[in-house]
Order: sequence, then C-alpha cells, then structure tokens
Amino acid sequence: MKTIKDLYKFSHRLNVLYVEDNDQVREETSKVFAPLFAHIDMAENGEAGLAKYNNNIYDIVITDINMPIMNGIEMIAHMREINPEQKIIAISAHDESDILIDIIQNGVSSFILKPINLDDIVTVLYPVCRDADAQNVNVELFEELQNERKKLKHMVKELASHLHTVDIKNEQIGELYSQTQHKDKSKILDEYFAKDEDQGDEKVVFIWDDCEEITELLNDIPDELAQYTTNYDIVHIHNTHAAIAKIANILFRYTPFLDPLAKNLEDLSRLVSEENDFIAALKNKPEHILKLFDAVCIDLSMYVKRFSQESMAMKNIHHIHQPTSLSIEQIISLIKPIPSDEGNDIEFF
Repeated sequence: MKTIKDLYKFSHRLNVLYVEDNDQVREETSKVFAPLFAHIDMAENGEAGLAKYNNNIYDIVITDINMPIMNGIEMIAHMREINPEQKIIAISAHDESDILIDIIQNGVSSFILKPINLDDIVTVLYPVCRDADAQNVNVELFEELQNERKKLKHMVKELASHLHTVDIKNEQIGELYSQTQHKDKSKILDEYFAKDEDQGDEKVVFIWDDCEEITELLNDIPDELAQYTTNYDIVHIHNTHAAIAKIANILFRYTPFLDPLAKNLEDLSRLVSEENDFIAALKNKPEHILKLFDAVCIDLSMYVKRFSQESMAMKNIHHIHQPTSLSIEQIISLIKPIPSDEGNDIEFF
C-alpha cells in the first residue's frame, strides 16, 4: 500500500488542472490536492477547463465527466488533439459500461469513481505522478544535454579558431626562418634587427608594464580575428579595434621614436572601427589579411622584446620599423583601396 509520503515524492513538483462542476466538491477536493502538488488550477466545467489548458502547461489533468456546457469526455478529446501524451485522470459518479468505454477510448491515464476517498486518491495518483515526474526529469536531462552540446560545440569552434591562429603563426615564423641563411635559428631576433648605432647616451626603453600589456594585446589580435572568421560575432571586431588602439596609444608615449609606427596603427584602428570595409575585406581575403596581421603582431612582439633592453635612441630607428609600417599600410590598402585616378580625365570632343 502506497502512502501519501510515497506519492508526495513524485507529485510535489507537478502542476495540475482540476475540473469539477460541483462547487462544494471542487473546494473540498482541492484542499486535499493542494498540499500534494506544486500548483493547482481549478475550472467549473469542460469549456473553462479547456480555456485554461490552452494557456498553460499541466503535468496532470484531473476532471469530472458529467458537467454542463462541455462534459469531461468532450474536453478530454480536445486536449488529446493538443497533446496526445497528456496524463488525464477521470472522475465519475457512474460505473455504467458505456461511460467507462468512452473514458478508456479517450485515452485517460486512470479513473476514480465517486465518492472519492483518500486511499483511492493515493492509489490512483501514485503511478500517474511517478510517470509524469519521470517524464519531466527526462526532459530536464535532455535540455541539460542539449545545453552541454551547445557549450561543447562552442568550445570546439573556439579551439578551431585558436588552432587556426597557431597554424598561421607557425607558417609566418617558418617564412621568417627560411629567409635567413644562418644555421643558428636562436639568433633570429638579432638577424631580424641589424645592430644600429646609438643616438647618444640617452636611454629610451619600454617600461615593464607597457611590455606586458603590448605583448598580451598582440597575442589577442590574431585570436580575435580568427574567431570572427569562424563565428562572425562582431564583438571580435570590436575587441580587435580596441587592442590596436591601445597599442597605438602606448607607442605614442615614446615620442618621437615610434611616432610613424604609432600613427600607422592609429590609422588601422580607425579603419577597423568603421567595420563595414574591414569586414568586407576580411571576408573577401581572410587568409591574406590574417597572415598580414600576424606578421605585424610578430614584428611588434620583436620590437617589444628588443627595446625592453636596448635603447630606441638611435639614428636609424625609423628605418628599423619601416618594414612593419609597410605591412600595416598594405593591410590598410586592402581594407580601403586608394581610388584610381584613371577615368577621371575629362575628354574634349
């Protein structure tokens, strides 16, 4: 014999619609149902019950059969059209075979004969509530699984973007390595920057905090762009613009040594912030632009590493960063090509 405690274990999270035309019976029975369920709605006939059913979701419908306006059998038939899996318990004061056949044919989960007693309620409700609760748990588990799958799918996309960026970086570094004829690859920074003559005794180097921030920003830029080519989330473009603008602002602090480079980055930042031309160029030539951005980020990382120890105060400092400036200008020309003068000449006849 199942107890109310056994029933409550499955019923306490369920929502119920209780339809009964007798006001006194409805009120008294609802007092029995109320402690068992999370929420209970009541209706006085089939038409009112169907109206509530159309606007709410119920785990179980408990309904009388003989009611005015619309009886329980008609209401159940309409509910079955809306949700064939709806769990319904029918209540009837009659035990005639034709009534029972109609109830069974309309697919009720169970039925109770009036007058109702507590033992009948527990016995009938227990298996129905158990099944309804299990169904809800399965739905919740399915939704959690779907959410986890979405998270995993997003993580896979992010990982693919990062791997894509790493591939580009490895390719770019490989190109730099292949350009040197020296066997000692560990000296590539020294080969990339030729030794230059100092301007004098002045010592101008990147301060530690600037080195840290620039390096972090330079690592973020290729990742943001690669992620945009995967998910087309505009936030990656905004992050790229912000990163370039920050680097330009930092470089301007070391005026006049890095002014030309800072100015180029400022121009690039402005173009990226305008979005439309930059997005069009990125979609048109993603590999090309990603490689150029990566080359610039690698070059700037080399600057930061070198000039965190070595003074920028040298005669040909601008000559050192000229190749990087040219790479930035190339990106700018891809984003917003310079209009050709051809076709602008006026012809006279």
